[in-house]
Order: sequence, then structure tokens, then C-alpha cells
Amino acid sequence: LSTTKGFVAGNLSYTEEDGTKVNCTCSATVFTVPSNVQGIKNLTSHAKFILIVEKDATFQRLLDDDFFNKVSPCIMITGRGIPDLNTRLLVRKLWDSFQIPIFTLMDADPHGVEIMCVYKYGSVSMSFEAHHLTVPSIKWLGLLPSDLERLNICKDALIPFTKQDENKLASIQKRPYIACQPLWKKELDIMAASKLKAEIQVLTSLSSDYLSRVYLPNKLQFGGWL
Repeated sequence: LSTTKGFVAGNLSYTEEDGTKVNCTCSATVFTVPSNVQGIKNLTSHAKFILIVEKDATFQRLLDDDFFNKVSPCIMITGRGIPDLNTRLLVRKLWDSFQIPIFTLMDADPHGVEIMCVYKYGSVSMSFEAHHLTVPSIKWLGLLPSDLERLNICKDALIPFTKQDENKLASIQKRPYIACQPLWKKELDIMAASKLKAEIQVLTSLSSDYLSRVYLPNKLQFGGWL
């Protein structure tokens, strides 16, 4: 069994293959994604949605702010960057079990978009087994390139593209599935035109708890996802 680097928290309990009961619901404790996702059973949750967070730091921040209790019950998962197999299997298992919306919270940069595409469409290198590792209904909640303008994020807080960023974005824009997603395509066009990227942490320039207090609740309430 491969070691897992992903974390899960929020309104979820399950039994591992060896009989260990895991209850993420009653605390702000982070649990490591199980190393044998296929073997877990008795999954129960009252979550209204699942939030996939790109980075560990943002994940921890949302935990510290008690996000998954304040807004509505939810399950939070982070693959801490590019997700490993077990994290992707868990996302798929949760989708199969609960059929609730799954949203992604990524940096507004080509790397964040790439990671989101891995969860939604599969990695380019493993596309042959994508069907049981992906959830095509995953929605892009943030951070959207259009949000940066909408929220009047100061230009000084944004990061200029590197050549590598330009190349990665260009290659993502050419993928067939992007053509089927006009709203995603529009966001990528905004990013390509500005040649600027932003980390989720840029929202702290508005206020320290802006992400959990304003940004996510508003997006979830008013349908600000793609």
C-alpha cells in the first residue's frame, strides 16, 4: 500500500478495513486519508458539500476558523498539492457514497488549474484508469481569475507569470475538455491576458479571515462556481 499525504476533516465518519473507527466530525482534528480507501466502510455524513483545498496552509486556516461548522456541515479534503492516488480514490468514494456537490478551492494560477483538472478529468499520464479516480461533476469555486478584478485585489499583491506558467497555461487551454467548458475557458483567457497569478492567501489583503467569513459563504450561497 502506498503512503498517503492527503488529509480529510469535517462531517464524516467511517470504519477502516481493520475495524478502526474514524470520526472526523467531533473535532477540528485532521485525519490522514486512509491508505486502503477501497477497504473503508460504514461511511456516514450530514455534509451538504465537499470542499477540495489545494494547499495544506489554506486547509489548516479553514480548520482554525472552524469553517466546516460555521457555514454548513461539509467535508474538507486536501491532497497538499498534486493529489496522490488515495486522495483521489477517497474523493471518488465520497462522491459515490453521498452524491453531494464537490467544489475546489485552488490558487488562481496554471498549477492550481492543473491540480483541479487531475481531480475532475484525471492526470494526463494515467488517463487510462481515470473513470474510477475522477469526478467529472467537480465545480471550480475559486480562486477565479475574474474574482481578482471583482474584489479589486491590488495589482501589487499579484505575481507575474513565469515562462513556465505561460507554457503550462497554453497546454491546458489546448486540452479537449476545456473546449467543452466555455466558462472555464473564459477564466483561463483572463489569466492568459493578464499574465498574473494569485495565491488564495491574497484574500488576506482584504482581511485576515476574509476567505472563511466572506468569500466562501458568499460563493456557496449565491452560486459563484463554474
